[in-house]
Amino acid sequence: MIKQNQKSKYPTIYLMCGFLGFGKTTKAKELEKEYSAIRFTHDEIMQKRYGRTPDNFEEKYKKVDEFICKEAEKAILQGKDVIMDYGFWTREQREKYYKWGKDLTPNVIFYAIRCDMDEAKKRVIERTKHNKEELYIDENCFNELSKQYEPIGEDEGYIVIYSI
Repeated sequence: MIKQNQKSKYPTIYLMCGFLGFGKTTKAKELEKEYSAIRFTHDEIMQKRYGRTPDNFEEKYKKVDEFICKEAEKAILQGKDVIMDYGFWTREQREKYYKWGKDLTPNVIFYAIRCDMDEAKKRVIERTKHNKEELYIDENCFNELSKQYEPIGEDEGYIVIYSI
């Protein structure tokens, strides 16, 4: 494994893993500066293109995902480190993006953020109230989406850096 402060001859893809309000984007911004990496945050692009409450969310999500993957691939091929600030809530999604990343570079690392769900909910509700640049997520939406979240497990076998 490559130590975090060591530069490999291959670019690294960091897959930010955690639920809404866990602090993924905050950590991704820190890593972006630390590694001079290119950060791709799905929610920011969704909001800029489609507003806070997009219709046909899943269809638009897929379009943004395709765009990000193409841009990330270009960056990796240019030798740049990339941060995918998505969340990777499910095993299936983690497996898909891990394979995608491994086709581009040997250095694919999950960066898992841990947080208490009640604290995360408070953060998301406050963010929705006070930041009009964020996708709109109310308490009901948070609760429904939380049913989909599967924390990354040690049994998945990935290289994972944990952060609180």
